[in-house]
Amino acid sequence: MRAWLVVGGLGLVATASCEKGPEPAPAQTPVVAPVAEAEPPVVTSASAAPAVPAPPAGYPECGGQRLAVSTLPPRSGAVSVQLAPAFLDELPQCKVEDAAPKDVIARAGAGTIDGNGDCVFSSVGVSCHYHSGSEFVTKDTKAQTAGQGELHCIFPSDDPKSPHVFGAHVACTDPARQKPAPHTAEHGAHTTGHGTHTGAACSAAILEQLSTCQSSRCCDDGTLTGAIADLMQSGKNDIRPDFRICEPPVTLDCSLLENMSAHTANSPALGGIGEPVFGVTPPPAPKKSAAHG
Repeated sequence: MRAWLVVGGLGLVATASCEKGPEPAPAQTPVVAPVAEAEPPVVTSASAAPAVPAPPAGYPECGGQRLAVSTLPPRSGAVSVQLAPAFLDELPQCKVEDAAPKDVIARAGAGTIDGNGDCVFSSVGVSCHYHSGSEFVTKDTKAQTAGQGELHCIFPSDDPKSPHVFGAHVACTDPARQKPAPHTAEHGAHTTGHGTHTGAACSAAILEQLSTCQSSRCCDDGTLTGAIADLMQSGKNDIRPDFRICEPPVTLDCSLLENMSAHTANSPALGGIGEPVFGVTPPPAPKKSAAHG
């Protein structure tokens, strides 16, 4: 009976040993499983990488001319520093696809002079104006170039607060038409010289001048080029244009500008708003025929 119990015990022990033998294998499954489960976080981390905000695909933020701040403000919203004009030779070359949109230019009909003396092409939402001197200059520029102004045409974008401004330094093909108007406006004012020709016509050929540019410099999220104090006072310091400025000056038929009024030129590196060095004389008045008695 005792032997049977022993044998039975042994049998039980053997049986228990057989039952306990396989247990380590399931016990190892949790050990293996964590190792296998450690791989998904790596895959998950890799797949999450694209969710990290990418840097802007455009151009550097316009950095003004000799700003007294070390860090530029955010790329949107109101600012208290003058971010445009900037130094041309500090800006990167524009990409080919960022040239003035020829399809928009082709659709523009004749424009009309508005109350500011600007040429407005309402059919495509574009407006053009010119300045009585240069605004975007190089770091080595010491003074305004006599007989040279700056043309800006503002094109709409998907963001109303960040339009695209295409510009170029301009001079007249006929020097006789090229004469600075007297600076009769107050310092910092929007326009200068003779009054506006509101309602007069202006040609879409102005826009075509920009499409001939072969090389431009670009910066994004600047400010309007008027004096920053004026922009803050008028609430326009939250408009953050993207600028595309043609490098070589453009020589044009200044009759295209004759009905427009010159805006003052603000170049902080040259002392801010100065005396005009460029303007377009108005067309000669038609001669009146002698009255017949």
